[in-house]
Amino acid sequence: MHGYVRPMATIVSIGSLALLAVACLAGLVSLVVGFPGTFVILGAALLYAWGTGFASVTWSTIAWLAALALAGELFELLIGSGLGAASRPSWRVASATVAGSFVGGLLGAPLFFGVGALLGALAGAFAGAGLAAHLEGKTLGDALRQAWSALKSRFVAFVTKSFIAIAMTVLVLVHAW
Repeated sequence: MHGYVRPMATIVSIGSLALLAVACLAGLVSLVVGFPGTFVILGAALLYAWGTGFASVTWSTIAWLAALALAGELFELLIGSGLGAASRPSWRVASATVAGSFVGGLLGAPLFFGVGALLGALAGAFAGAGLAAHLEGKTLGDALRQAWSALKSRFVAFVTKSFIAIAMTVLVLVHAW
């Protein structure tokens, strides 16, 4: 019978594609609450590829997604710690920025349905950098400038990683389609 489409195969295909899209969306949302959403997207793509025998999402696609996930995490670490900022913080300030961002994200996570994690991470970066700069002997004005720079760097890191995660989502869904 030519032209006959097996209905069950079509349903399974559409269902697996829908699950992939939901998993990618969960990865994007998880970025807001501080989870490594790029690796959630990579894991979903790997599971989809395995389930479909690597027919449409191939090992090459998985390799590109892995490279993007690693780049996203690396950019977030380097930009978020303020190493890309014009003020060039010391290692102590950069470390305090990362630690403050982490602690702030954990403390803020229960607030505003998880969006508090992002707000907490920004506030933690500000507080950590400001405190470390002040403990290094900087004036209050200089410490506040470094703290503001850390907050901006953390936000830019979040936006950069979000764009990478969106690109990963588009890449995997285009290949899966």
